[in-house]
Amino acid sequence: MSASVTETGKAGLGAVVTGIDLERPTTEDGDALRRAFRASPMLCIRAGKATPESFLGLARVFGTLQRELMGVLRDPVFPEISLIERRRGVSTATGKAATFGGHWHTDDSYMAVPCAATLLYGEVVPPSGGDTAFTNMHAAYDALPAKTKERIADLSAIHTYQSRRNVSPVVERTEEEKALTPPVTHPLVRTHPETGRKALYLNPNRIDRVCGMALADGDSLLDELIAHATRPAFVHVHAWRPDDIVIWDNRCTMHKASPHEGDHPRRLLRILIEGTVPV
Repeated sequence: MSASVTETGKAGLGAVVTGIDLERPTTEDGDALRRAFRASPMLCIRAGKATPESFLGLARVFGTLQRELMGVLRDPVFPEISLIERRRGVSTATGKAATFGGHWHTDDSYMAVPCAATLLYGEVVPPSGGDTAFTNMHAAYDALPAKTKERIADLSAIHTYQSRRNVSPVVERTEEEKALTPPVTHPLVRTHPETGRKALYLNPNRIDRVCGMALADGDSLLDELIAHATRPAFVHVHAWRPDDIVIWDNRCTMHKASPHEGDHPRRLLRILIEGTVPV
């Protein structure tokens, strides 16, 4: 059986791929997955139960794997895999009851070279709740008024691990990890290195300020752009099933996790794909 794209979600996101044998993927499967991912920068792969080895093998279809920076998240056997877990209503990453990643963000923007893509494997998912919402930043950029595009064309922002605007619990860094993650500057509009399309590049949790603007003015602009980018027209919500593998392109999407009721455990395995400096 070969890979088949069977559904398309909302806002140009959420295509579903079936027919992949995780233990024996073919060259044709890899080609089909990459084509589907270019068409839908958030993709769901339904291929049954995965092992860490088969999950890693699938991730390599999309690029070079990135070692997890945060030691508290890193799998002790497979350093490219992060463990995102919630037990008894508390995130094991932060020790907080608040949902980990529960506000809009894009992964790794506080890094000088952010990851290109993220894969999550739903090893244990709750029977209800815990959905993940995604927003299409290509579509959001395209829908901006021409005057706004002109205004933000050459603007950049400071991204930092613990920004003054952050509203989500974050993992505590070691001193070594802090040294590896100083504040960085990225453009508000980035060009996708593979497609050439422009996208808003925002991270409400990591952007500290807009370069060259007074804080109040920069905050007003960021609030305006974030509100625009998260309008329902640009958003697709993924309802997790057990063993779903979801991949999204951090260069042109944002995402956020939804809370789930009760004490049902949730365990996700995460792999990051190496990226390039945003331009």
